[in-house]
Amino acid sequence: MSVDAQVVTPAPRASGEAAYEALKSEIVLCGLAPGEEVSEAKLEKRFGFNRAAIRKALTRLTQENLIKPVGRIGHQVAPLSLADIHDVFLLRRQLEPFAARLAAGRVDEKALRELDQACQAGYVPGDRAGEVGFLEANRRFHIGIARASGSPRLAACLEQLHNETTRILYLGFRLKNRSTEWVHGHEALLDALVLPDADAAERIAAELLENSADQVTRAALGSPRILNLQLM
Repeated sequence: MSVDAQVVTPAPRASGEAAYEALKSEIVLCGLAPGEEVSEAKLEKRFGFNRAAIRKALTRLTQENLIKPVGRIGHQVAPLSLADIHDVFLLRRQLEPFAARLAAGRVDEKALRELDQACQAGYVPGDRAGEVGFLEANRRFHIGIARASGSPRLAACLEQLHNETTRILYLGFRLKNRSTEWVHGHEALLDALVLPDADAAERIAAELLENSADQVTRAALGSPRILNLQLM
């Protein structure tokens, strides 16, 4: 066969990091539903990554409690329940106000204001693109504050908690547009972080969490998929 006639096979998408990011995004935004059983072969076919990359991604996601091993060769997207909601917010109440205090005077104001504007735009229930855009902007807003705390471990813990929160929100908030309620207070928190006023940032973050916990619980109570651990 001549050089010109050779068939060039594209290199497989072998990056474990890319596979991890793709799978995590689908889990967080419920493209892979809570409780859904998945296999390496199924994920390889769906995402186009090779088996080794999928395996590495599943290992990391298992460590982050987003994937659960099932039997010897299978996996399951971690289910969601009211107990999960309680546990997530229990930890967020302890960590998030402290992270806001540490982040005062250290945040990227421009990036956070852009994310806040995306949150203010809201969404229309049933419009997946709008729902995903809103939830992702909200998630990145809070993770941006956590990362500005200067503590990588604290930021990593809060990022994992916000990944779990986003899954809960996606299932519950599809039933009703709660975007106005959900983003109320973002501006006050951001203003305190920029001033900086560490005391106010910590206090506002704690107040927002109390309000958020109540809204998320009510949203979950309206979602039989959470209460009954049903698949989407």
